[in-house]
Amino acid sequence: MTDIIRKTSEISELKVEDMDKGIVSAYVNTMGIEDADGDIIEPNAFDNSIEKLQKSPISVLHSHDPSQVIGKVIDARVVEMDDGTSKLWNLMKFNLATQAGRDAFSNIKGQYIKEYSVGFNIPEKAAEYVRDGINTIRKIMEVDWIEVSSVVKGASPMTGTLSAKQLELDIDEKRAIPYKATPTTDVAWNGPKTVASIPDDLAPAKMRAMFAYVDADADPDAKGSYKFPHHMWDGKVGDANIRACVSGIAALNGARGGSNIPDTDRKGVYNHLAKHLNSADIEPPPLKSADEALSRRDEEEERRRRRYQQYEDAITDEKIDDNLDDQRQEVADLGADQKRSADLTEALQQRIAVTQVRDKLIKNIRKDFK
Repeated sequence: MTDIIRKTSEISELKVEDMDKGIVSAYVNTMGIEDADGDIIEPNAFDNSIEKLQKSPISVLHSHDPSQVIGKVIDARVVEMDDGTSKLWNLMKFNLATQAGRDAFSNIKGQYIKEYSVGFNIPEKAAEYVRDGINTIRKIMEVDWIEVSSVVKGASPMTGTLSAKQLELDIDEKRAIPYKATPTTDVAWNGPKTVASIPDDLAPAKMRAMFAYVDADADPDAKGSYKFPHHMWDGKVGDANIRACVSGIAALNGARGGSNIPDTDRKGVYNHLAKHLNSADIEPPPLKSADEALSRRDEEEERRRRRYQQYEDAITDEKIDDNLDDQRQEVADLGADQKRSADLTEALQQRIAVTQVRDKLIKNIRKDFK
């Protein structure tokens, strides 16, 4: 059996989010940079384990000791940083019903414990060795995440327990789905039709593979919780669609009514879509600032309002024209009725005259026979 690999991260600062519930938020691993063991963990290496988190909980241990379970991971996601690295963010609940859990929580709260460490196995063919000058580096593409521990010293740099302000941002706003390398295609794209074809009961892991954003406060099993679709669907998740990625970035920049995701999530969604374009050797459009995107959205909204008003005016003019045509027809019908009436009147008068002549003749004839 392969020994579990452990990667440790230094705590940079500490502030407990909920003392009564024993909840701590921390970056527990850094990806995309060489660590003290000469390894580079790829940013999406934890994706499969994160997707299975609800069904396969990750235990929080003390110093990797399986006999000292002190809590569990209740949420996790990969966060892209401005320096190009990615960090594994954890929200952990310590078991304050046990002495071990209370002691561990107290040590973290008092900053007596300075680092976290993750334990994982590497699936077969999920790692490769590459040369970097005179050094050999192991690149880890996927891990089978087993546990996270509070420890004294370890390998992974630039991570740590978050402040209350940082925690609030991560819980409430960091919802961009991490990029995962896939083939791309440039075929025609119909977003609404594609989304409609996705089954409503599709597993969350596959939903995450189809979209670039999920509302963390919404039901993860509901299709409506996901935004920015950009993969083909033919009964399974297909290639990333280049046109959908460009369209998604346009929406982030304010096109077609803009996007209604938090401003702090725009960068993560943009990075996801832009990486697909980069993989297809396409230069992605730059991401506009939130203010620029809002301005463009307002401009488009004003253009739409003007076009709608023009449409309304045209409809009104058309109705006026229709009314005039109806009135003209009524006049024409009335004129025709009057002509028919005049003809009937003339015919009646002629019949009356004939009758009068006939009556006069009959009267004279009777007088002659007397």
